[in-house]
Amino acid sequence: MKKLWKWFNSQLRYQIVMPFLILTTVVTVVGGLLVLYFLAQSLNERIDNQLATITRAANDAVVTQEDANLQFLRQIAFSPGIPESNIPSTGQALARNDRQGFAASIDPYFRLTRTQANIRSIDRLIAFNQSGQTIVDFEYPSGVITNNYVANESFDARAIPFVDYILSGEDDEIGDKFAGIATISDVNYFITVAPVYYNDEIVGGLIAAMRLDSLLVMLRDRSQAGAMSIHDQTGAVLNSTLGDEVGTIKAEVMQDFWTHPDVQSGRKPVYDIEKVGQREFKFSYVPLTIRNDSFGILAPAVINDFALSAWESTFWPVVFTVVLFSCVIIVVGISTANFITRPLEHLVQTAKDVASGKLDRRASVKVDNEIGQLATSFNTMTEYLIQLYDQVQAEAVQRAAIVDSITDGIVVVDDQGVVQLINRATRHLMGLADDAPPPRKLSDIPMEKLVEGVPGFGTQRAQDLYNLGEYIVRASIAPVVGSDNVRSGYVCVLQDMTAEVAVDRAKTNFIGTISHELKTPLTVIGGNADLLLRGLAGKLEDDQASFVETIRLNANNMASLLQNVILVADLDAGVTTIDLAPVELMRPVDEARWRVQSQIKAKGLALNIQIPSELAPVLADFDHVRQVVSQLLDNARRYTSAGSITVRALDQGDHVRVEVEDTGRGVAPDMQEQIFHRFIRGDGASEGINSAERGIGLGLAISKQLVERQGGTIGVESTPGQGSTFYFTLRYANDPSSPEKAPSLAAAD
Repeated sequence: MKKLWKWFNSQLRYQIVMPFLILTTVVTVVGGLLVLYFLAQSLNERIDNQLATITRAANDAVVTQEDANLQFLRQIAFSPGIPESNIPSTGQALARNDRQGFAASIDPYFRLTRTQANIRSIDRLIAFNQSGQTIVDFEYPSGVITNNYVANESFDARAIPFVDYILSGEDDEIGDKFAGIATISDVNYFITVAPVYYNDEIVGGLIAAMRLDSLLVMLRDRSQAGAMSIHDQTGAVLNSTLGDEVGTIKAEVMQDFWTHPDVQSGRKPVYDIEKVGQREFKFSYVPLTIRNDSFGILAPAVINDFALSAWESTFWPVVFTVVLFSCVIIVVGISTANFITRPLEHLVQTAKDVASGKLDRRASVKVDNEIGQLATSFNTMTEYLIQLYDQVQAEAVQRAAIVDSITDGIVVVDDQGVVQLINRATRHLMGLADDAPPPRKLSDIPMEKLVEGVPGFGTQRAQDLYNLGEYIVRASIAPVVGSDNVRSGYVCVLQDMTAEVAVDRAKTNFIGTISHELKTPLTVIGGNADLLLRGLAGKLEDDQASFVETIRLNANNMASLLQNVILVADLDAGVTTIDLAPVELMRPVDEARWRVQSQIKAKGLALNIQIPSELAPVLADFDHVRQVVSQLLDNARRYTSAGSITVRALDQGDHVRVEVEDTGRGVAPDMQEQIFHRFIRGDGASEGINSAERGIGLGLAISKQLVERQGGTIGVESTPGQGSTFYFTLRYANDPSSPEKAPSLAAAD
């Protein structure tokens, strides 16, 4: 026996037999539940079929009763009367409005309703004349079986449905008779209305009315239903054989009723179970259709106790069987599961210990089956994991050493900007000790944008410079993207630019100083040459005047170039200030024109100014706007040999666009972006412009800086051979928007 058990225990596939046994039992349980389900479905289907039969019988009874009522009204309408007894025909009595004669004419017919089964439920007979006024209104008392009726007072019958149709002679697709549900004297009736003719003219009409409670009792008895109710279009109950305990139809049932096309066509009812009093009823809701018109909802019902009794008699034996099998399955399942899972639990615990860092743990499962093989493989995997861990640790130490040895500062952050790593160079730049905690977020590093003495004249190099304590660093940031193209954070490199900025500042200061020193003698040379040309030292010969004019022009050009160099030096040094204030655009444009108009006129060019007088003030620096317009006008003068130069201002909604248009040779497409950089200028040879007229490539670069510092933009539109249009934009003084841009490190913060 022990050998057999050992043999059984050595094969995992035999241990899996028990779960199959459990599966078999589960199938048995599911089968039992399915039996219960199909039994319930069968019982429910039987009740539904019974309700469907009752519903059809009730609908047929309504149609039959309507036909009987119409036949009854037809007999009255065509009553010939009894001349020998001075009883007129019904038509004649209505035409004469003879109340007494009409009452005598229809009295036998109304009493006849109590003796004939098909019209026994008619409770009220009303006749009305051509004006809609009732001349006869006979009614049997409610709840009393008697052959004596009462005659009600006359009233206006036009408030009753279909009376106006009868009086106006209207027909529907079926004929000139009508039937439906109506409320008369606060009582709900099933009415049938027919016209009365005399000499081929309508002289009035007849109404045969059955109280709804009487109609429902008749329908219940004829269809053998447990109960019968009629609801209006909203679901509110009108009358029911169950009395006032029947309420409004549920909202979800009403939704199914009105939205399901099969229900509206009468092919399928909507079912619902309601508890009325102490009993449970199943209702079938179908449209109450009379002469092709819907007048509400007919709700036959059957008592649901039979289905519950049959269900209860079957349910408990099935439940007992299922519970018994479940208990057996639980006992067998627990025993088998414990036997199989015990070594697996040991493996799981060992795996948890290894995962928590206890790398010396090993699985000690000693069985000769697949679980034993799994334990052996797990131990082998653990050994390999330790080797990989040691290798990763060594590589991590090596990478950390490499990062620490980099002379630039390295900051690694996650997507939320939380600092994950900084190297030794970053600690040096921040003045942190080796054992001091790093900043928590990138925004905690005390870097401030370098705004004064910025080298590079607005280039990307200048935009990335920051003050970090006593150092000036250039910050660059890039996303960290893995092999799966998913971003895991950012790496920020902080390059120490302190020495480079100092050299650049010294160079800028030197250039500014030299430019200032050169400007003074050039001004003297130009001024003296101008005095000589005016004859202050005596009249000059033509050749002498030509030489002096050349001296004056070149001195002025050199002075202008030096002025641009000085402005560049001021911009680089951060000493150029921006004083934004409301400015009438015509004023700086006019001053700029005054400075260059003599030179433009000397070249034979026309200068046009098109500034609207109603243009609103702009928010700008007066001197800088004048400087920009002067630079653009001077640029247009230099590169236009014939034609005109036009300065215009265009309203662009929230800003104004200032254009300087010339008729020169234009700018090549590949040069249109470059000409706003320093020391970039057009090819004078290709443009047909002599080199004496060309600058050194600073005017447009200066203009770009001055415009952008005022929150505007600058650009050029040009087609080679057709001239150029240089433009810049300025905000209106009443525009509250700000042109400030977000810092470049915001993406990682």
